[in-house]
Amino acid sequence: MRRSASSASLASGKNISPLYHNPKDHYDEMGDSRYTDPETGHKFQTEHDLILYELLQGNRKYVKWLQAQDSLSVQQSQFGAIEQEMSMVTLKECGYLQQIEEERLGLAGGPLRPTRPKALVISCSRSFAPMDHIFGADPRALLSVRVAGYTCSAADSVIGSVEWALADRTPPILIVVGNSNNDIVATAVQHAMGGRAPHKLNEQLEQQLSDSSLLNLVIPAVQDAMQRQPNGTYEEVLALACEMNVWRTVETLLSSSKTINEAAADGRLRVVGALLDVSSGAVQLMGQHPSLAELVKSTPSGDVVRTAEDAPVPAAEAAAMLYAGNLRYASGKGGYNQFSGDQKLLCKLCESGQNPVSVVVGCADSRAPIEMLFDMRPGDLFVLRNAGNTCASNKGSLIGSAEYSITHLRTKVLVVMGHTKCGAVAAAIDAAHSNTDLSTVAGSIGYLLADIIDSAKKAAASSPGTGSAEQMMLATRINVFNTIEKMIQYSDIVYTGVKLEELQVIGAVYDIYTGQIEWLGEHPQLEALVGRPMPMHQWHNSPYVVRGVSRLNNGRSPSAAAALGRLLEGNGRFVGGHWRYKPPRSADTAPWAIVIGGSEYRVPVEDLFDVDPGEIVVQRVLGSVAGMQERVAFSSIEYAVARWSPPVLLVLVESASPIIEAALQQMRGQLLPRAPIRVVLNHVMVSALRATQEAERDEVSTSAGKELLVKQLATELNCFYSMELLLRSATIRDKVLAGELELHGAIMESGTGKVSFLGEHPRQTDIINTVLLQSSVYQNGSNATLPREVWGTAFQPLDKEASVAVQSSSSSSTAGAKAKPSSRELEVIVPETPSTSCAVEEINERLRQERRRLDHRSGPPAGSAAAAAVQAARSSSSPLRFSPPIPPPGFSPPPSPPGESRWDSDNDDAALSFHGPVEAKWPSISESVGAALRSAGARLPHLLLPSCEPGE
Repeated sequence: MRRSASSASLASGKNISPLYHNPKDHYDEMGDSRYTDPETGHKFQTEHDLILYELLQGNRKYVKWLQAQDSLSVQQSQFGAIEQEMSMVTLKECGYLQQIEEERLGLAGGPLRPTRPKALVISCSRSFAPMDHIFGADPRALLSVRVAGYTCSAADSVIGSVEWALADRTPPILIVVGNSNNDIVATAVQHAMGGRAPHKLNEQLEQQLSDSSLLNLVIPAVQDAMQRQPNGTYEEVLALACEMNVWRTVETLLSSSKTINEAAADGRLRVVGALLDVSSGAVQLMGQHPSLAELVKSTPSGDVVRTAEDAPVPAAEAAAMLYAGNLRYASGKGGYNQFSGDQKLLCKLCESGQNPVSVVVGCADSRAPIEMLFDMRPGDLFVLRNAGNTCASNKGSLIGSAEYSITHLRTKVLVVMGHTKCGAVAAAIDAAHSNTDLSTVAGSIGYLLADIIDSAKKAAASSPGTGSAEQMMLATRINVFNTIEKMIQYSDIVYTGVKLEELQVIGAVYDIYTGQIEWLGEHPQLEALVGRPMPMHQWHNSPYVVRGVSRLNNGRSPSAAAALGRLLEGNGRFVGGHWRYKPPRSADTAPWAIVIGGSEYRVPVEDLFDVDPGEIVVQRVLGSVAGMQERVAFSSIEYAVARWSPPVLLVLVESASPIIEAALQQMRGQLLPRAPIRVVLNHVMVSALRATQEAERDEVSTSAGKELLVKQLATELNCFYSMELLLRSATIRDKVLAGELELHGAIMESGTGKVSFLGEHPRQTDIINTVLLQSSVYQNGSNATLPREVWGTAFQPLDKEASVAVQSSSSSSTAGAKAKPSSRELEVIVPETPSTSCAVEEINERLRQERRRLDHRSGPPAGSAAAAAVQAARSSSSPLRFSPPIPPPGFSPPPSPPGESRWDSDNDDAALSFHGPVEAKWPSISESVGAALRSAGARLPHLLLPSCEPGE
């Protein structure tokens, strides 16, 4: 039997190009019996041909099913309700998804059972239906990556997701599916055509969307379309631009990824384009890229280099990269990520500038090769070395060099690293034991040892009965922290970065025998060094307790609560097997939620929550990561939030995600994967590192219990870290502050699909306040500083008795700063909800109790600064209050959501977190007064941050 190419076309009445370039490719007599379609018996030459044919036939049945659904809707409107059996008969008659329907109801397994996928599909997050539905495929047969505009850029999380799938199970087909009237492409067309295009959005929103970096990736396709249709109407240009954007994405995949390029060149992978007509559901397969032969001739580099053109690496990710790099080096798996022979990468690094992940202050000892022991490459580290890794003065080259990297190169981590068997520390120990007069030491060596001698003396005094090896190790650690203290003391730039929680200064000791680094962490008295509570520092360095699971709907606003309730109820139907396929909603339907899911699990998110396709926007990339700012995944989320303003943004992670496992393996010294996968791993490794450290501190009875605990911790923390990154976006943050958006987390159980909700980030308000403060200080550049006088927190060495000075209103500050009064209002953003209103009243009662308690204490010595602070607090009459007013009296507050703590007047150690867009003020108590009260024994809430400009 002979089958023509036209018989494989869609039953949509359109003139659709054939599936294959050569019609003879799928003649039965030329086919291979291994590639036989079980439904028709047709034979195909390759597995690629067979899979594309099956997908196309599935789409044909999907279109037929949609037509049947439309017919039923007409009958229902005319003749009343139609029996359920009639709908099932229609489903069976068109043959659409009958087998998969039975499987998903539990008759033949489950939707999450892993099998080798047939294809990987890149589509738009707003494509109105999952690709599994559109292609009539078992969801286990497709892997799905979804971002706004079905686009990607070099070495981003989209390409990382594709490369991960190819490395894991190697699907033979990669399809880039565009869709007609795509919203992102339409916005780009309106922007490019100017007055020739109809403006469907208001001017403010149109301007906001046009500034999106996502549009910069789509604009080239629009320009190509306008060149081909110079006099075309808006509709004609839009239709052609949607098609050209498919080719642009295919071209980026082939020209940016070595894995994809090589697989396409040797025939293991076929990369094709397709276009979905959202009105009919029909898919037009466009074939392979017109310039495929030229694109695969030149193999791109399998690596990328980070330059000044890229965004700086966040501190938490940089620290995780250093940790994993040292483990690779120590386990003998380092050195495989060098690019010494790649001239293109070296040229780019030379011409585009450097972007190091960390400053490292290390010892000049030849046995401590810093780039090697971190398994880093040229351009990754900004290295400063001297004997004893010390800091002698505030005007030396070491401080200036570190400040250069922090301000001009935007580095977010500074590591001070000592090492075992350090000759400088050993000499200082000997000098301390022999009471050597260092001024008599020849040359400048005495000056060098003078910077280390205090550490040696402290070590000797702390452990007088121990041997010299133990004292030397202790002196090495003390010396590391002394250098950290000096750098914060001597440098306003370092001080500012640390105080604003923008810069992490981490201590470490390298073992020259084992090659491993002992991580000492940040300074144990960091908050005292900078003179203010650091809430995010506390969050990242405090033990994290597994939150467990919650099935409660804890949305704060009515619209968010309703959206979360629909998601919860729909997931209950999915788990219970009581859900059904639904036709997509109209393109005019406004989505009421955005869900960020992972590309590693197979079940469509719309099915998981049993919602109508088109009701929610679904983004899917590996690991459910938000991605780096200005990259595709992050910009895609910002675009969706700005465009549709849904009340809920849900970060959905999988309980047994393979990317979590891969990140945990990096924490055990596994080989480094290729660059696009590293883009995703760098995000997930932050949570994997903290989970590993947490599990090492916890007492777990069995190795299995420890392993499962690590995975659970990493999964939850990965969800929260994605939320932290999202809250750094001004677009998302402004919506949250305005009460228009709630950011929630959830975990999908891999075996059943059951979703458990984690709620909002436990430190959401702290994140927002920290980011706002950073933005305010650094609005004119990263070289801004906060002189200590402006904050009223002059540096005091920690080994001396520190006192807190209360400045008078006449005291002067640094040049250019206004005089600072003895006290000022501190503001913090909290929500206007009954539960937080109740919490504020509890805080006020607590403050009154503290005042009464202090009245009956002897207090600090008369005349001291602390005594003056206590007196200032006693004279304060205004308690913490809301502005604008709180809900009316008599309103019964609901119970607090799980995990949200209240201030308990009977519990001295209770904590309180606030969320939302209302100002609460605590007048007449300054930071220095609060610090003095705490030093005098008062236990006050650590939540007040200055949201005004320093010095105002």
